[in-house]
Amino acid sequence: MRTVTIICRLKSRNGLAYYQRLHDELPKRGVRIVAAQTVKKRKDFIRAIRAAVKSRVQTIVVVGGDGSQTAAVAQIAHSKSTLAVVPAGTGNSFALGLGIKDFETAVEAIAAGREQHIDVGVVNGTYFANFATLGLTADAAETSPPLKRLLGPIAYGVAFLRDLLKSRPFEMRVTWKGGDLRIKTYQAIVGNGRYFGWQALTPDAGVRSGELVFLAVEDVSKADALKTSAALLRGDQTKLEGVHYFSARKIEIRTKPKQRLDIDGHSLGKTPAKFKVEPNALRVLVP
Repeated sequence: MRTVTIICRLKSRNGLAYYQRLHDELPKRGVRIVAAQTVKKRKDFIRAIRAAVKSRVQTIVVVGGDGSQTAAVAQIAHSKSTLAVVPAGTGNSFALGLGIKDFETAVEAIAAGREQHIDVGVVNGTYFANFATLGLTADAAETSPPLKRLLGPIAYGVAFLRDLLKSRPFEMRVTWKGGDLRIKTYQAIVGNGRYFGWQALTPDAGVRSGELVFLAVEDVSKADALKTSAALLRGDQTKLEGVHYFSARKIEIRTKPKQRLDIDGHSLGKTPAKFKVEPNALRVLVP
């Protein structure tokens, strides 16, 4: 019998509803819930995850969106605990990269799934689960939360358009083993997972690749930035003129002027940013 501890972030879009449903569905599947709690504030959520890891909990079920999952990953990585993801947020890109499409898939993974080791990303010493953004995309992630409960995924688009009006392109230098890139752009993305939204970031992106992926487009006008964002929604961003993407174990980014840095919807200060991947650092349950 699999035993689990459930920790739910109430701030997530479907957090409370999924938390309640888990208490009904998991026992039916032969899963024993040994402890469960809900928290509102991010610091309390992190404290709860840390305590569960310290207690050597076998499986920690995290109910929340990408931001909550990345906070949990930072505590669970390199531990003896296994993460079980219940996607309760707006985007849920990390869960999608694990093959967890919805609540039902998450329950199936917890009850009858298999354990798998995946990579985690690290930027400026902080772990992240799925992707990091800088520039305009990070600005939009920072300003969209008040709209997400009302508008859902559309909130990101509204925030993006609002922030685009006051944004300007910036100079960026990216270095990695064997590469040196200098471009002018509005935004850049570094991914550990496969998905950015509901589309694959690059053909090689994945949580078991052993590398991070980088993507940016040489955007020098607001029209260029809009074109890039539309391409990201369609999933054909790698076909854009002026696109740059590659995979590497370590990536360093410097910008002029400094740009906002965001990991999975959570602000992490500003550039410069040093990225690396830690292969097989996290145990997760997958369908």
